[in-house]
Amino acid sequence: MTIQHRTVDIEAAAKLWRDDLSASQIAKRFGVSRNVIVGLAFRNRGLFPWRGDAAKKTRALGQAKTARPRKLAPELKREPEIPATAYDAERLQSAKLLHHLSASECCWPLNTGGPYLFCAAETTGRYCRNHHARSLPKNEGKA
Repeated sequence: MTIQHRTVDIEAAAKLWRDDLSASQIAKRFGVSRNVIVGLAFRNRGLFPWRGDAAKKTRALGQAKTARPRKLAPELKREPEIPATAYDAERLQSAKLLHHLSASECCWPLNTGGPYLFCAAETTGRYCRNHHARSLPKNEGKA
């Protein structure tokens, strides 16, 4: 216990607390900081009853601020699913979980439900040749 705590009479502080004085007002009377009084009230809850929000006298009675209406988030569109091919079904036999892939294996997902399995074909890039070609947009009607 520090010297500041010894200068505060807990019983007297509790009586002032019950008389509805704020922690700052009690602290001024004893010549200590507000935090000393708050700490005493916290450690001696039986002597310092909880006041709730009713003790907040600083809130002015009147109109409360009205919240601004929030803008709704735009609805997200689902990406179209890329249908599985015969190649995907063939690769499913040697598929791996993501944390088992090395840097030189294709990371194209083969299934839509967990646990997710990935192609794992040897490659020099991110995807094998087949999946790399499928990942590029189609040039439909463009010359």
